Amino acid sequence: MMILSADREKIGKRVLSGVIWNVYLYILTSTEPIGVRDVWRGLNLSSPSLAQYHVNNLLEMGLITQTPDGRYIADEKAKIDVLRTFVLLRGHLISRMTFYGAFLLGLVLVYLFFFEAYSQHRSLRSLQHLRAR
Repeated sequence: MMILSADREKIGKRVLSGVIWNVYLYILTSTEPIGVRDVWRGLNLSSPSLAQYHVNNLLEMGLITQTPDGRYIADEKAKIDVLRTFVLLRGHLISRMTFYGAFLLGLVLVYLFFFEAYSQHRSLRSLQHLRAR
């Protein structure tokens, strides 16, 4: 049975919560393929079979794929709506709002610096102009 992308998104919205969400984020943010025991140890789950259960659920949803050596990687084509507002940078999920905020802060600082410098320059020029009279 083939899962269409619209069905996959519905499944992902309904099921991805709690431990399975943590497993998905752990696999997504890893820099190399992850095995079930790595998931088990990395997330401090109670047993490897619990990790395998959640990994199997993610496989059924099509959010991760299995490599030939039995490890798992996140499927880049399977996008979840919640993760569209994040950027994956060197294995870390960073909100896009962080970049927007940094950009706006930079604009404000540049504006304040140049406005202050321009107003000081203008006041000095007006003083020089008054002294010249």
